[in-house]
Amino acid sequence: MEKGYKKQIIIICICVFLLIGMIVWGVVKNNPNLSNGISANTITELKYSSISKTASEISSEYENISYGTSTDFTGTKAVNITSGGSYTLSGSYDSVTINTTESVELKLSNVEINSSNGPAINVENAKNVSIVLTGTNNITSTTTEDLDGAIYSKDDLVFSGTGTLEITSNYDGIVSKDKLIIISGTYIINSDDDGIRGKDIVAIKDGTFTIKAGGDGIKATNDQDASKGYITIDGGKFNITSSNDAIDAITEVAIFGGDFTIKATSTSDTYSAHGIKGGTGLLITGGTFNVNATGDGLHTDGNIKIDNGNFTITNKDDAIHADGFIEISNGTFEISAAEGIEATYIKINDGTINISASDDGINAGNKSDEYSATIEINGGNITITMGQGDTDGIDTNGNIYINGGKISITGNSTFDYDGTADLNGGTLILNGSESNTIPNQMMGGGMNGDMNGGQQGGRGQMMR
Repeated sequence: MEKGYKKQIIIICICVFLLIGMIVWGVVKNNPNLSNGISANTITELKYSSISKTASEISSEYENISYGTSTDFTGTKAVNITSGGSYTLSGSYDSVTINTTESVELKLSNVEINSSNGPAINVENAKNVSIVLTGTNNITSTTTEDLDGAIYSKDDLVFSGTGTLEITSNYDGIVSKDKLIIISGTYIINSDDDGIRGKDIVAIKDGTFTIKAGGDGIKATNDQDASKGYITIDGGKFNITSSNDAIDAITEVAIFGGDFTIKATSTSDTYSAHGIKGGTGLLITGGTFNVNATGDGLHTDGNIKIDNGNFTITNKDDAIHADGFIEISNGTFEISAAEGIEATYIKINDGTINISASDDGINAGNKSDEYSATIEINGGNITITMGQGDTDGIDTNGNIYINGGKISITGNSTFDYDGTADLNGGTLILNGSESNTIPNQMMGGGMNGDMNGGQQGGRGQMMR
């Protein structure tokens, strides 16, 4: 009996230890704060799949094409090219037409082309056409609705050279119904509609661009193939004034460098006037951006990923807007807008971000079914100054996780959130005073709401 009793005691003890272990495991599993010091939804890996190649990768396919013997068309007013080769133009012309199955190189050297009935340069057919600029070249064209570019091509169109191209058009400036690649050169475009438009790809490796457009400044339009319809820019200097979007791609805009001065102003509700717009995504890894727009400064219906860059954005709407997620890993941002940064999921890893806003400084709303409304701050130096009225420094329909960085907010309502708020690290300064909790407006508004939130909010911090 004694041995049986001892055996029962041992079995009971083992069961008790197993039960305690399961309880502890369950608590740790459901409350990661106990196991790793941070909340489950911090350090979220947001996946950004870029469809764009760099402009350098794309242009390398066209830089070593051999065109054969050069032909000089000096003195011929209407130029018709029906076979491949290299052709040099200088002087005055009425029009240039290219119709061949081969590759053509067109060298423009101090050329003037005035066309009163359609494109000044019309590529009806070609394997591809390369236009090389030297000196100053002037093109004026009264185009048609069907052939709507002063330079119009149904096939791949490549620009390079050290010269200048000045274009005046009653419709679009440069149009390619296929790929449009610009390697170098200086471009001055005045168009009643779009300045530069490609269908499958607009790839700009370098160059200097001054564009005044009654429509979009630079545009990619293929809406039939999800792997096309994008704009990729490696460098260059851009001064764009547009009545619609300054840079607009049906799918993605990918910018790896460059100097951008953008003014997009619209007086119509029919068309947007965003600074840089990517339909499915926006990727920026560097560059300098000075954006002033009546729409959003940076806009996408998809996701935005910014790894670096210098941004000065002044907007009547959002400075940076994505329906999906926004991830900022570095860069400097000077923002003055109705809302500074808006998306469903906002993740800030580093950078210097100064926001002056008349609505919300940083706002996570339910704009995408792919993510939960979340603001996650892992680092950086963030300063938010809010205007008077019903405004929030940081506002989310979901949760807030602050794991690092320095955040300084000045305003009547510093935080407003519907879920939980965890302060796991970093420095939080609210209206000049350091805080170890995240307050909540609690639907009350004003300073009283923040004070009540200071007692009730910051749940992740107070629970520990």
